[in-house]
Amino acid sequence: MPRFFFLIILITAIFISHPVKAQVNGVTLIGHLDKPHGVSTPPYYFKYSACWGWVSPTGMEYALISVDSGTSIIDLNGDSLREAQFIPGPLSGAIWREMKTYKNYAYIVSEGGAGVQIVDLSGLPDTAVLVKNFIYAPLVPPDSGKSNTRSHTVTIADGYLYCNGSQTWIPGGATIFSLREDPTNPSYVGKYEPEYLHDIYVRNDTLYGAAIAVGGGLYIADVRDKANPVQLGKISYSQSGTHNAWASIDGHYAFTTDEVNALKKDMKVWALDSLPKSVMVTEYAGDPASIVHNVFGRGNYVYVAHYTAGMRVVDVHDPRNLVEVGYYDTYPGPSGGYNGCWGAYPYFPSGKWIGSDMQTGLYVCRFDGLKPRVRSRLLEPPDSSSTFSGQFRWTSAADQSEDPHYYELHLKGAAVDSIYTTRDTSFTPPPFVPGDGGGQFTWFVMIRDEFTEVSSVDTFHFAITPTAVVGEKTMPASFFLQQNYPNPFNPMTTIEFTLDKSSIVTLLVADVLGSEIKMLLKDEPLGSGRHEVMFDASDLPSGTYFYTITTPEIHVTKKMVLSR
Repeated sequence: MPRFFFLIILITAIFISHPVKAQVNGVTLIGHLDKPHGVSTPPYYFKYSACWGWVSPTGMEYALISVDSGTSIIDLNGDSLREAQFIPGPLSGAIWREMKTYKNYAYIVSEGGAGVQIVDLSGLPDTAVLVKNFIYAPLVPPDSGKSNTRSHTVTIADGYLYCNGSQTWIPGGATIFSLREDPTNPSYVGKYEPEYLHDIYVRNDTLYGAAIAVGGGLYIADVRDKANPVQLGKISYSQSGTHNAWASIDGHYAFTTDEVNALKKDMKVWALDSLPKSVMVTEYAGDPASIVHNVFGRGNYVYVAHYTAGMRVVDVHDPRNLVEVGYYDTYPGPSGGYNGCWGAYPYFPSGKWIGSDMQTGLYVCRFDGLKPRVRSRLLEPPDSSSTFSGQFRWTSAADQSEDPHYYELHLKGAAVDSIYTTRDTSFTPPPFVPGDGGGQFTWFVMIRDEFTEVSSVDTFHFAITPTAVVGEKTMPASFFLQQNYPNPFNPMTTIEFTLDKSSIVTLLVADVLGSEIKMLLKDEPLGSGRHEVMFDASDLPSGTYFYTITTPEIHVTKKMVLSR
């Protein structure tokens, strides 16, 4: 393309921001914003690259899109799209940048040498603040001289940050940091670097690594132990150019996109049941003349950023028989080449999904098959109740089979501060009132998936009077986990729990990074009644630790403090 065309764009400095209604094969365009912050220079003629999203705890939705000189944060909540904040980024060598979100923070990487930009989003819609540029550069072997200053992509899963394809971390695999203890100060925990990994996806502690070089293919690894990832298999194929990857809900299939090298620059589907070997079961191209770029899955659909073929939606209920069910072409030019739609984000609870076109900006769409997720309303115990049946209930947020999610029940009050996880809309916790005591309690629910967390509409309060508590009959449970005693402790402590029936029990101690410290019980068959387990921390430093007890019905985690 001639350079003067882009100079004209820059001179006119016009941006589009208005509601749009356009239906194309099951996809409706509802908004478009083209607000450049500069135009890139040869050989890269584009203004935008990746996009992602963030949802506040109250359900407010924002798009993040990379522009040539930084990251634009777009408010999606009004009648028209508007830029709420612009975060400048490094310019040198940073034509493209990628971002992900965790809690109320965005993590932005580029190849501009600034490391990871950490941005606090909690002040939106009024403001967003660059907290710091995070750079990790170890001084001791074997990684001395390496750093994460120039990363090609970034991944966040389960409270861990993965810097991928770092030019200054040869060979540029995935460098892993924990965000769990302090999201503004990532702490190094490990690495996985079989070769250069252009991008990765992680779910259920399984890593899918896209090695874009010829002969690279797709790496699959177990990352339960972040310090020691274990390779499960590698999918190699002739002329591979694996750009990114995703996995089906059940983990039986992987979806890969081939941007370079491959004879067919399309999306491929791999059956993973026979790892370390795998078989390609089908391929998909929205337009055979267009190059595929990125794929993102939600439920039983994948959302494909397909360069000059635009934003595409593919039904993967049966991964062996793909069906395209909708699209919106963001790029008006001819097919082929590295122009058009770069990325997509289909995780907004409202049912909106977005795409970023390198030439024309942000597109906001709806897809008929992506139903809105509704913030739950609390039901039982009702607000200001003075009675408690032993059960918590709330309304469903979405259909679990089509829109996988889970609920966190947050319960606080006299001598209790607990979080319980379930996929149901009702929950009976272990007894949380000791003896014949009572007290005032507060509860609410968080609705969560891989990338978003939104609170219930309500926060309720209830009271339990001493006379309302009659042993364990008012609150039946599969077990009752006590707080360890003593707590704080040095170096011995006792963990006590009560089973109301025989069960298989696992009891694990972990550190603040989620790494296993000691398995106290593993799939132990225990009878009903009271049980005690001693924990000896003689070889551990002072600090906070967590112990988790699990049965087939439920799991609960509590915190303990070792103080020397």
